[in-house]
Amino acid sequence: MNGNLTVSTSPHIRSPRTTRSIMRDVLIALIPVTVMAVFYFGWRALLLVLISPTVCVLCEFIWEKAFKQELTIYDLSSVVTGVILALNMPVGMPIWELIIGDIAAIILAKMLFGGIGRNFVNPALAGRIILFISFTADMTNYQTPAFTADAMSSATPLALGSQLDW
Repeated sequence: MNGNLTVSTSPHIRSPRTTRSIMRDVLIALIPVTVMAVFYFGWRALLLVLISPTVCVLCEFIWEKAFKQELTIYDLSSVVTGVILALNMPVGMPIWELIIGDIAAIILAKMLFGGIGRNFVNPALAGRIILFISFTADMTNYQTPAFTADAMSSATPLALGSQLDW
């Protein structure tokens, strides 16, 4: 064994894949859930999914221009953050609250710490947490899917196991 060790910052494993290609693959993977969100909750779900990434990209662009940084909006990471955040919101929440979540996700959780790869928490998750703390009533106002007016909740199979007389 060679006694030489190399100390470096992440990533420690190199790959020919780019951030853009990975984020593109994530966006492709989010297409089915986005289609089902529109199917279940209507066109408002699509509106959230269109507005949120737009605001996220705009926030990242403004931050990088204001601080004279290299533009990274083309790597699609802020688009992924916006789509994930939008898909995590109750469909009836006010658009302005979603925009606050987008700003918090990109500025507070991503760009303030140096951008992609340097953030300590997933930006979409941070945006959701900030929205949940700030607007609890709206964040817990879940709507019944449009085509299942008779939807109900019931015990899961795991909960049923606790009711069995072993």
